[in-house]
Amino acid sequence: MSDDMAGMKAGLDGLVREQAERRALREQQGEEIKAKSQEYMTKQVQAAERYVQHVREMANRKTKSGWGVRDAGGPQSFEPEGFAGEPGAGAASPFAPMPGTGPSTAPAEPRRGRRHRAEPDDDGDGFNNPW
Repeated sequence: MSDDMAGMKAGLDGLVREQAERRALREQQGEEIKAKSQEYMTKQVQAAERYVQHVREMANRKTKSGWGVRDAGGPQSFEPEGFAGEPGAGAASPFAPMPGTGPSTAPAEPRRGRRHRAEPDDDGDGFNNPW
């Protein structure tokens, strides 16, 4: 009976050792994944910073060359005057229909479709093939 107990104890010790090794391996893989994701996120932040720097540089270039300056009615003013929500928006909305272009009250005549004219069957085989 003591031999059975010793064998069971050895088997249990082996299982405990295997479980500990698996836990250590899982923790090691977790740390590796964490390090890789940290490295990836660092690269993403660096790329985003470079992009923001590039956009700011382009905005500065536009401002220095006069493209970013907005003067009312000047060639760089791309928004229509009197746009809704701006001060002095007394003009009609640019999306309002023009006078005389509303829907007509007279009913439109229905269109007649083209009628297909059957061609005579020359060869008599029942197929309409011109070859």
